[in-house]
Amino acid sequence: IKITKAADGRLVYSIADQVQNDGKILFNTIETPKGGQYQINLPDGSLVWLNAASKLTFPTRFIGSERKVNLSGEGYFEITKNKKMPFKVVTALQEVEVLGTHFNINSYTDEANTKTTLVEGSVKVKLLNEQQSSVLKPGEQAVNTSNKLKIDEVDVEAVIAWKNGYFRFDDEELESIMHKVERWYNVDVVYNNEKMKSEKLGGITTRFSEVGDLLKMLELTGKVKFKIERQKILVLQPNQ
Repeated sequence: IKITKAADGRLVYSIADQVQNDGKILFNTIETPKGGQYQINLPDGSLVWLNAASKLTFPTRFIGSERKVNLSGEGYFEITKNKKMPFKVVTALQEVEVLGTHFNINSYTDEANTKTTLVEGSVKVKLLNEQQSSVLKPGEQAVNTSNKLKIDEVDVEAVIAWKNGYFRFDDEELESIMHKVERWYNVDVVYNNEKMKSEKLGGITTRFSEVGDLLKMLELTGKVKFKIERQKILVLQPNQ
């Protein structure tokens, strides 16, 4: 494994094509901490951007009839084309099969659903415990909720904003926003009123700003207030 550091501070892992002397394939697991973002160059030339608090497990060499990796958390994939060896990403509840394409998978365990978003090319999303599957077109997102797939059209630039160094919230529920804040800034979030979780907010800012700057931007909506206590963020109603 070769590790380099990009200009924006992102760590880049380059994986050589490896196999043991006895012919057995080795597996690597790369896990990002809270506040971390890694880029992984896989043995077949495919690229993976791994968001904070995420994990990717993959072989050091792809052999056989498929290229398979396991993902927990969120990753953006740019897959090298190989029609004879399709690429598969397995999460806790689903499998995504591709030949060569760009797509994003959000499969954090603290989120209510798994979201697969296609940027270009074509992917097939298949539920692991059900017969249902769906082939996505660019600009579509498969939302896996309670082992049922729903297909929506989305703004892909908003979905992959994290990969490009931004937080972008488009009428997004506060609970979802604060999950991202927890993972990136390594803080705990406490709500003064549970009803605040469903408030929908919007905004855009760099991921490399201080957490206080992000919270001030959200407060400008007039729908929420925050109080920072060391590694804890208190979510308050705007009149408190």
